[in-house]
Amino acid sequence: MIHPIGVIRRGEQSFIRERLKAYDLVPVEAFTLHLIAAMDGCNQDALGNRLEIDKGRVAKLLASLEAGGQIQRTVNEQNKREKRVQLTDEGRKTLENVNETFAEWNRMCLQGFSEEECAQYFSFINRIAENVASSRKDGWPRF
Repeated sequence: MIHPIGVIRRGEQSFIRERLKAYDLVPVEAFTLHLIAAMDGCNQDALGNRLEIDKGRVAKLLASLEAGGQIQRTVNEQNKREKRVQLTDEGRKTLENVNETFAEWNRMCLQGFSEEECAQYFSFINRIAENVASSRKDGWPRF
């Protein structure tokens, strides 16, 4: 038996990856734009910690986004060794398109569901995400 969550996950990855090509992005770059918007003015270390990737990978990822005009990195005047990361106007426009891509995915998946069913689904999925985050933080305990 094929697990339905696996089917949904692979479908989402394929859909999102295909749609992001229009913006010359891969999923990790789209997620990074989202985090930068949420953590406005964060430094590269904080971003790397949140993405759970090493400093070298963060630097390459940000260099790619900077070359594409999506972000800007500026030296922190209080700590010259630290670079602050912010979205550019182009990055904000791209993030709007990325968000619309995810909204399109949700509309496709939830077609035919009532508003109540959609609200219930998002309530469940948010609880699942909290459980995963908590378990991950606790080192993946066995249940």
